[in-house]
Amino acid sequence: MAVQMHISYSMVISGMAAFAGGPFYCAEGTIALAETKCMDGTLGGPDVSKLVDLTYSDARFNFIDDPSNLKNDKVFIFSGLSDTVITSEVVHALQAYYSYFMDASRIDTSYDVNTEHCVPTLNYGEDCLVLSTPYIGNCNYDGAGVALQSLYGELNPRVSAADPARLFEFSQLPYIKDNYASLGDVGYIYVPEACENSETMCRLHISIHGCQQTVDQIGNTYALHAGFNEWAETNNIIVLYPYAKISTIRPMNPNGCWDWWGYTDPLTYGVKSGVQPEFIRSLITAVSGI
Repeated sequence: MAVQMHISYSMVISGMAAFAGGPFYCAEGTIALAETKCMDGTLGGPDVSKLVDLTYSDARFNFIDDPSNLKNDKVFIFSGLSDTVITSEVVHALQAYYSYFMDASRIDTSYDVNTEHCVPTLNYGEDCLVLSTPYIGNCNYDGAGVALQSLYGELNPRVSAADPARLFEFSQLPYIKDNYASLGDVGYIYVPEACENSETMCRLHISIHGCQQTVDQIGNTYALHAGFNEWAETNNIIVLYPYAKISTIRPMNPNGCWDWWGYTDPLTYGVKSGVQPEFIRSLITAVSGI
């Protein structure tokens, strides 16, 4: 979903960090391709040139913003050496995809850290080489910090622990326009103390959880412990955590994933008119006024 939001709303979103993911529209609207081209790579991995052509086509019809907006953005891409869920071939395809739209120097990668499929942290979560809930790994690697500094440049040092009282729950219901969107009732937002002053200039970062990291599955653990808040506090960065939810009938989303293969709509799931991208865009407006 991070890639989809960046490509669809490139006029507003100025960078993207992906922890194990494929290119825009990798699954092409089918779960079969999601599993065989965008996860295990049994069909040879994503067809990057085809997806680039699709990107330009979508832009011509105004389904997404003009990809030329991407040329000055920064991108960070992570793939763990022991990831058994999404192969490195898929993640390297994401790097190749972005190279069509920006200079290679604007794409930072981390491919040499030995982790399973998880958000890697300095000291929180499951054993880094074990695939298990909450899919936040105790890896002695500050994934959030590396990603944020890739996107924003040099930052002030992080606090050792962010104040959990500065993580606020909010209702997502006013922003949900479709009852079959697989979106949670609540989301979270971390607001640094300095950002409560209306005169302080603060940046907005959107952190999108992975599969099996919804509120129903692990509570607000992702928003509390993924590692972004510690950097946000000392650098005046508001962190928005939208949440998807499990749905088992309509739509079929038993693992609480964001829609990156078309379970909400196989044609529009990744573009501006898609129910989930449109939802996150409305949250951006609510927080920033943009």
